Amino acid sequence: MKKIVFVIFVLALMMGMNAAKAQQVSPVDFMKMNPYQMKSNPAAKLPYESVMSIAIGNTNLSLQHTGLRFDNFFDFDAQGVPTTLNLRKLANGLNESNFLGINSETQLFTLYRSVGKGMLTFDWGVKVRGDLRFSDDLFKLLAYGNSVFVGEGNPANVDVNLNLNAYREFAVGYQHSINEKLSIGGRAKLLFGLANLATSNANVKLFTDPDSYALRIMENVGVMASLPRVFTLENGVLNANGGFIWSDLFRNVGFGMDLGVEYRFNEHFGVMAAVNDLGFIRWKLNNVKLESKIEDAGQFYDDDSFLFNGLDTDQLQLFISDEYYRERFLDTLKQYFPMELTNANKYTTGLNTNVLLRGYYDIDGKNRFTLQAQGMFYNSGFRPAVTLAYSGSFFKKIDVCASYTVMKDSYDNIGLGLAFNLGVFHIYAASNNVIGLFKPLNTSALDAQVGIVFNLWKAEKRVADE
Repeated sequence: MKKIVFVIFVLALMMGMNAAKAQQVSPVDFMKMNPYQMKSNPAAKLPYESVMSIAIGNTNLSLQHTGLRFDNFFDFDAQGVPTTLNLRKLANGLNESNFLGINSETQLFTLYRSVGKGMLTFDWGVKVRGDLRFSDDLFKLLAYGNSVFVGEGNPANVDVNLNLNAYREFAVGYQHSINEKLSIGGRAKLLFGLANLATSNANVKLFTDPDSYALRIMENVGVMASLPRVFTLENGVLNANGGFIWSDLFRNVGFGMDLGVEYRFNEHFGVMAAVNDLGFIRWKLNNVKLESKIEDAGQFYDDDSFLFNGLDTDQLQLFISDEYYRERFLDTLKQYFPMELTNANKYTTGLNTNVLLRGYYDIDGKNRFTLQAQGMFYNSGFRPAVTLAYSGSFFKKIDVCASYTVMKDSYDNIGLGLAFNLGVFHIYAASNNVIGLFKPLNTSALDAQVGIVFNLWKAEKRVADE
């Protein structure tokens, strides 16, 4: 038993030490009386015969980023009032590769019903999952110009990777208790995409010659989008003058699944593992693509790049004082950097698959300590987190959780969850970063989750709160 617990701890620690940037972890995942713990663990045993929610069951919003704090954008006076925008301060506060992620979920309908040795589950909700990765050179170029990017081996490398999904999810699942120690669970999901925005590539490199200071620019930009029908593409221009069609809600079909297993060694120790949101969406409706690649438009073209040696004194004077000359010059530049918006073929994007490994220790039937290693696959990479949590259930009425989550560049993630069982009502609120709620502009992780669930039948005797 000690060896098993030690292995779980080492795995969690290794994931945390190698973390790049992390996703949010909800205290709800560890609250024993909350039915939405099954969202992270499909094999979880619930203390209810049946629960239901309509529209208000679960609303969750989380935001994570690196370096984009309010304090990094401005200089402040003695009273703490922002005075000037400071791009250099912002650029210096970023990592070489930066992350911005958003997760939002609204549960429109939930029905869980005990059947035999398990529980049948049905969920219907709307989700938004998005992640943006960008290099710090994007802001360094704006803050310092090209003076800090001199030499063939030191280009300004502006790289952007974006994936944003909005979709509806219909999920049917079943949790089954094989015996007192082992339980398994799974959910099958039918998905209908609402909108998507994704980069196939988005990279611009700017080289500065150390002797002549000539500029060489290389670019390769490709963006795919699946838009609601209210947007129409006409002659390369996107207009918002289309009409909504109800059948569009059932286009862009996708599939997903969740799988989980939980094993209790004895009355104190247990482990569980789960894989959630394993799947994809096929985007077919109103697809467009934006492409840009340097074209040979004359003297400034050189080997798939734009080569600019600068303006002489006369040209510079004309550019400053002559509006006609300036317009012709800018029109010429546009020929080298064409932006083409066209209709696109079908394409597929994956879900943000989430994996987790959890070990827990029950002091008694009311108090539990949990160590969890969790990670999510984003379009821009794998982002893990490590959480230590305490959860307790008291008087069959109160459910609490306190957690601490370690993320790279984010070490103040103190989470709290509180719930009340008021007869047929189960009311709860939770946040993975309570400190962030009081300083939302200067936190790297912000999370809030609330809901009301109806307990339709009495709790079972198996509840560990007797």
